[in-house]
Amino acid sequence: MKINTTVRNRYLLFLDLILIAASVFGSYALRFELAEQFFFYLPSAYWMLGAALLTKPIVYYFFGLYRRLWSYASTQELKLITFAVTTGSIIVSLEMIIFAALKLFNGFSRGILIIDWILSLLLVGGIRFTLRIINDTQTSASIQKRRATAKRALIIGAGDAGAMVVKELQKNRELNLIPVGFLDDNPIKI
Repeated sequence: MKINTTVRNRYLLFLDLILIAASVFGSYALRFELAEQFFFYLPSAYWMLGAALLTKPIVYYFFGLYRRLWSYASTQELKLITFAVTTGSIIVSLEMIIFAALKLFNGFSRGILIIDWILSLLLVGGIRFTLRIINDTQTSASIQKRRATAKRALIIGAGDAGAMVVKELQKNRELNLIPVGFLDDNPIKI
């Protein structure tokens, strides 16, 4: 069964909203272990949830997290996710500090902000790289099926351009070519 890894951006936005809420309440649950303090700090959790739901998707949008094909994500996208989540968390942290100064709720634990940042990074990055892993798994299964009929190809150049050619050959079934090796005049790239 093939899973469609070209998830539309509106679905990612919807998932992000759920993950942002899970991150906020998860950070409070981890910090206070659902004990009596959890319920004391719950009003601040609601304020943080509102701030995070309004702020983080906008920040993610400006960082381009909804304009990418995540089934082809690389380390560049991992850096982008880290910067986007960190920026969103810093803005929400500043908002929460302002809310606490205005005494909109009784108390606020600043440890929540760090836990929320870590959970957001894991959840937002995790869902996007799960799409990449699913795509890679399906691609390798597809390559195994094609090996019987596809022509074998040697790639000239073992640098970045050659690596991009291999990725394209692995993803594009219509080419009917299977990369089997590289040829390069640079002995360092052996």
